[in-house]
Amino acid sequence: MFTRLLTALFMVIMMIALTIPANAETIRVGFIPVGDCLQLYVAEEMGYFAEEGITVEKTPLKGGSLIAMAVEAGELDAGWSNTVSLVMAEDREFDFAILAPGAFETESHREHSLLVAKGSTITRFTDLKGKTVAINALGNINEIAITALAEENGMDSSTIKLVEVPFPQMLGALESGAVDAVLTLEPFVTLGKSSGARILEPAALKSYGDRFLIAAWFAKRTWMQEHPVIAEGFRRAVLKASEFIETNPAKAREMLTRHTKLSLELAQSITLPYFAQSIEDSDIQRIIDLTAKFSFIKKPFSAKRLLETSTQ
Repeated sequence: MFTRLLTALFMVIMMIALTIPANAETIRVGFIPVGDCLQLYVAEEMGYFAEEGITVEKTPLKGGSLIAMAVEAGELDAGWSNTVSLVMAEDREFDFAILAPGAFETESHREHSLLVAKGSTITRFTDLKGKTVAINALGNINEIAITALAEENGMDSSTIKLVEVPFPQMLGALESGAVDAVLTLEPFVTLGKSSGARILEPAALKSYGDRFLIAAWFAKRTWMQEHPVIAEGFRRAVLKASEFIETNPAKAREMLTRHTKLSLELAQSITLPYFAQSIEDSDIQRIIDLTAKFSFIKKPFSAKRLLETSTQ
């Protein structure tokens, strides 16, 4: 596994080195081409980055682990990561901190659901005992969510077999019977329902609370300290994009189609995350506490540590 990650990182470094010039006015950003990164697309199209006098060089990558490795190696300046991965990085003493707010889930913005196939005999969470459930990656925000749901339902989470399946491949695995359930997000929740899949748990990440930070833009603390103007400009542009999404949802969804493979019809119908203007400690603390409770990190720590030296 480690060898594969090193090989993948080398390929990422070569791609970035060949295509991205590093200079004082440029921020090199790694992202995943999904709806949760809508702020990036909007800020680019609306010229918010240009207004701040910065150039954003975007590098699309398949997952947060590759983004984190590239940021750690200095081949990217910033990137997108789910919050649990940032929590685990902090526990392992990586020099990462949150640069700007990203995607939030709230009671009215639930984009993660647990789905079962059409005709499945599984009707409640406890029916997953002895079954196989797909998540996009082990040791992340979704594994902890399944572990917490198992506890809430009086189950031992070890009785559920978790397997890694990329989000775009989950519905196919469900339909073929390779897995019994999938914990997925939009647009795959809407696509799954349209093809007959049934929602077993509509708020699959509810254990984290009524409002929490799914993912955020992050960078090394040292990079933010050394490039305060660029860091602050990026943050302001992202916040302007968040405001635009809130006040112009139809236009923002149209932009989404130009940066993902979503049709306009699908982009207009999916549930999007909430893009807040600021991060409260409570948006992160419950995630930290659950990550520690289930032994993914050594012990809980204050959410303030992920915000220290950031421009938030």
